[in-house]
Amino acid sequence: MLADAQFELGLHSGLHLANPIPREAAIPKDEMDTFITNAIEYAQREGASGKDNTPFILSKIKDLTQGRSAEANRTLIGSNVTRGTIIARELVKLEKESDLLRYENETVK
Repeated sequence: MLADAQFELGLHSGLHLANPIPREAAIPKDEMDTFITNAIEYAQREGASGKDNTPFILSKIKDLTQGRSAEANRTLIGSNVTRGTIIARELVKLEKESDLLRYENETVK
């Protein structure tokens, strides 16, 4: 496992993991692309720019999707928390195993 190799090599770099949105909450890409395009066009017509641009576009996407995008994001956040918790638990196990092996090897010498 990559994380185990990092521990063994003493590396202190990060790992980037992807967690796709659960299927039941996903909005099909072609639909989402249309919502995003429309929201950007609204922002341009309304003159939303700078720091106001992103909040305007996100709000418009929420309106255009009738709240589905907000629900999808909430579902993804929950999924990320669950996945992150599982990964953290497994990393702690790896770290403990690695420490135990190191201790056993030092004791045998």
